[in-house]
Amino acid sequence: MLERILNSISSRSVALFLGATDAGKTTLIKELHRHLGGEVIDSDVGQSWLGPPACISRGRVHNNHSEIFASYFVGDISPRGNFLPVLTGVARCLREASRPLLIDTDGYIGGDAARAYKSELIELVRPDVLVLLQRAGELAYYKLYARQGITVIEIPVTHTRSKTREDRIRAREDAFRRYFQGAALRRWRFDELSVERALVGHGEPLDVTLLSNLLACPVVAAWRVPPTATLVVSRWPFSSIEAQRALGVESLTLLLWEDLKETLVGCCVEGELQGLGTVQELSSETISIWTPVAHATTLQWSSLKVFADGRHLRTPRRASSEGQ
Repeated sequence: MLERILNSISSRSVALFLGATDAGKTTLIKELHRHLGGEVIDSDVGQSWLGPPACISRGRVHNNHSEIFASYFVGDISPRGNFLPVLTGVARCLREASRPLLIDTDGYIGGDAARAYKSELIELVRPDVLVLLQRAGELAYYKLYARQGITVIEIPVTHTRSKTREDRIRAREDAFRRYFQGAALRRWRFDELSVERALVGHGEPLDVTLLSNLLACPVVAAWRVPPTATLVVSRWPFSSIEAQRALGVESLTLLLWEDLKETLVGCCVEGELQGLGTVQELSSETISIWTPVAHATTLQWSSLKVFADGRHLRTPRRASSEGQ
């Protein structure tokens, strides 16, 4: 079977691999990559092996050493609810990718939403070869792409070994711990930094002492972009009317500091991901990030918390918005 796939992938081919979790996609791709060279895109944000979790990465593997050429920060460990960021990340990694190119995918294959997501992925990539690793015909739907000129190869999966959910969580914890070895606390100023995917750090810095008195609760940081203002508070205030009137804005967005601390962020320079970090300290003027990245011009926010021991969890994006 390996010989058949090798013969189907030319020096100019793009091959996309689909299969359930633990079907053997990554093992097969690594073996093919060893024979074929070229590059690999790892788009499995939950069980990343080329780059860190929560990212899509493109690169090469030499003697078990990964060399990463491009990455995109999805900011989550599951494609569910993140179809657009995953597809965007694959599209970004496709740019300037060398051939042959092998694309690993996540194991989300069951149900209509998964089929729609994987179908859009195929339309985006337009692979020359589509490899289906399946146990009981669960990927038969994707054989339709043979009618569109794509070479479809079916591989029966006969092994029964499978990682438990706890095994996968421990593997991510280990990956996060390894990634943040050698990290340092970096403090960056908001007037030299952009924040994407969150309201943090946008606008005119505000006096937190005044706002703390008006709200009768500690305000960690605050910014105003008329007609709104964003306040990071240590607890929900009983009322924000007086603060809203004093600031002369139509609405306030209140964020809890406990929800923001330890948030995983992508650290970028000129739109290119340089690495990951976690939020440690915040004021109206600065933000402190635990990261191996020395410099960033943009932070991309997520709803994933990562702790020093590698533990990670999703947090709801809780915000209280009030208007007149």
